[in-house]
Amino acid sequence: MAGIAPFKIHVPDSLLEEVKIKLKYARLDNGMADVEWNDLEIGHSAFKEVVEFWRDEPGSFLEATKILPLLVNPPEGKQAFHVVAPSIPGYGFSQYSKKSGFGLEQHAACFALLMKRLGYEKYVCQGGDWGSSIVRYMALNHPDAVQAIHINMFLALPPDSKKAPEKYARYQKNDYTEQELKNLERTHWFATEERGYQRIQETKPVTLGYALHDSPVGMLAWFVGKLKAWTDGYPWTKEELIHWAFIHYVGSPSAAMQIYKEAEAVLNDNPDSMLGRYISQPVGGSLFPKELWLYPRDWLSETCNIQFWRQHQKGGHFIAWERPETLANDVAEYYSKSGPVFGLQS
Repeated sequence: MAGIAPFKIHVPDSLLEEVKIKLKYARLDNGMADVEWNDLEIGHSAFKEVVEFWRDEPGSFLEATKILPLLVNPPEGKQAFHVVAPSIPGYGFSQYSKKSGFGLEQHAACFALLMKRLGYEKYVCQGGDWGSSIVRYMALNHPDAVQAIHINMFLALPPDSKKAPEKYARYQKNDYTEQELKNLERTHWFATEERGYQRIQETKPVTLGYALHDSPVGMLAWFVGKLKAWTDGYPWTKEELIHWAFIHYVGSPSAAMQIYKEAEAVLNDNPDSMLGRYISQPVGGSLFPKELWLYPRDWLSETCNIQFWRQHQKGGHFIAWERPETLANDVAEYYSKSGPVFGLQS
């Protein structure tokens, strides 16, 4: 790892001009009628509007994330934090590994080393999406440094009949609360109806990467459907859609997708991965109804020392952007001086 140094975001004018040219000559008539492709994709007219807006109103492409100010400068009386928010290698401006085998454990080791070089000997973590898996590996492999973790997306295996017979019996009978059943329905929907992107990125990251790296319109289309389907009615603006797509476009799509290939063990429920290893540090969980993977607490308690568990009635996968105050409040409460983490360690 290179030394710690300031980084200034810079996008070459040549790249910006190239994007404008590609947008100008983009072929947007896909031959389909002007209707919604389905209730989770964007129709031709709406998509064309976003592309034309990008072409004519380029604006800035990067804005400060919404949750950071809430954690760093919270209202009086609430817990404040030092926040280190690393980008996953290969995403946006973060340098990617050119070697195969750089999986979730390697990402965890990279972030742990970063924290050490920044001077943090002990710290707590929060993660969603890939971050949720990375911080779990950080807790497992760097227990002296990672004091606790908070997660807003959990991957889990069902209870084992020998290790947890009572929980297994509940699982077999589907004996769960109404909310837990709704969560499982959402998970089933994602696994059966929405997971195609994952299989492509897991098995053909380079092939798809070429297509998206060469086409800003393609990258935008790849993102728009997910941003729409994975949030809970969030009113995405044209600027936000463009910002999210462009940040990934200027990076290396192939490298960013490579993590899906390297995380095959986790994605395919291998018990030898983190899914079968127990985290002894305190673990907090915040659940949102439009998240992608939602499992009962029973499932998670087999491999996580759950000390905080909160089910919300609104919110989706991109919760730090969609409802930053809600996530920040949970994190602040969980890690507060009167919360379960400090209480257990005092």
